[in-house]
Amino acid sequence: MTANINLEERNLIEQAVTWFQVNLPPTWKAEATSQTVISPGPSQTSRVVDALLTISTPQGGGTNFLVEAKPTFAPRDAERFLTGMARQLRLLNPSYPILVVTPWLSERSQEVLTAEDINYLDLTGNVRIALNHPSIFIYSKGAPRNPTPSPRAAARLKGPKAGRLARFLIDVTPPYGVGQIAQITGLAAGYISRLLTSLDEDALIERSGRGQVDSVDITSLLRLWTQTYDVFKSNQTSSYVAAQGPEDALDRLSSLTQETFPVIVTGSFSAVRFAPVAAPSFLLLYCSEPSTLAKELGLLPADRGSNVALLRPFDEVVWERTTYEEGVRYAAVAQTAADCLTGNGRMPAEGEALAKWMEGNQFQWRLPSVTDLQSDTRTAN
Repeated sequence: MTANINLEERNLIEQAVTWFQVNLPPTWKAEATSQTVISPGPSQTSRVVDALLTISTPQGGGTNFLVEAKPTFAPRDAERFLTGMARQLRLLNPSYPILVVTPWLSERSQEVLTAEDINYLDLTGNVRIALNHPSIFIYSKGAPRNPTPSPRAAARLKGPKAGRLARFLIDVTPPYGVGQIAQITGLAAGYISRLLTSLDEDALIERSGRGQVDSVDITSLLRLWTQTYDVFKSNQTSSYVAAQGPEDALDRLSSLTQETFPVIVTGSFSAVRFAPVAAPSFLLLYCSEPSTLAKELGLLPADRGSNVALLRPFDEVVWERTTYEEGVRYAAVAQTAADCLTGNGRMPAEGEALAKWMEGNQFQWRLPSVTDLQSDTRTAN
């Protein structure tokens, strides 16, 4: 097994050298040299690395990459590498940039490495090389999905059930276990466990040794969810025109009783309460009976030029963790953010602003514990 791994690592290093030779100026040289690196400090500490990849220029300049070659490199591997090997390599010789070489890197792995200024190169063309001396910046996108996935693919955050779990993880501050999540969301424990394992491997959540969720990367989880969720496609959507403008339709909502006309405001008019970008101009409403609500609000059906959209929800979770302001019911902050990020016009910009606000103001919108969720009035339909 070790011999096979070492052979694969050597092949990865050789392909990395070839990539540099092809992509750097023809007068530059790239070669893999000694695997032993000696610290320049008084201790003269030495360490064996996978390779020392040397880039040299005709003028005598260049640099040495400390190479970490791995047959697989998942986001969780990236985090472990940053807290372990990468730290050791930087202590060994901080002037040497680090380069990760692997067959394929997920977008999440790339984000983790970029955040710590680690160079990477995968064999599908996902590349980020950033150097000061010599000045080099190379960035390219390769395969977005693993061309050779493992036989058992990881669970994906797709569909209503996944959206319900994503909402719970974002809405409620950990810790909590699979059993508690299952009780509150109504999802099967086995499904939750599989999806949590996938999220853990992608370094989107942190779990204890007993499988309990201890922390959640809110922004990254939100972005993963919105890769497969779309506010206009995931929900049944009807488009209308409010002749007096969307603000007038919003004003009329306060006169409706939620028991007769359950309605939730989402999108721009919900996001602007926390992270204003511009005056909202498109009203997005969740409701049970779009045609009945449209008549009540005096909305006119429209294929083009609409300023109101009525959504029949993709899942009952949209009715949860809502809030009331001046008689109007608003969607949970996480749902609002997901809807804006996947909307049209300037809605994605509004979603970005709201996501940024969410990260820095969790105490204003996120429930502090499962206990608070169970007693919180916002969970009521």
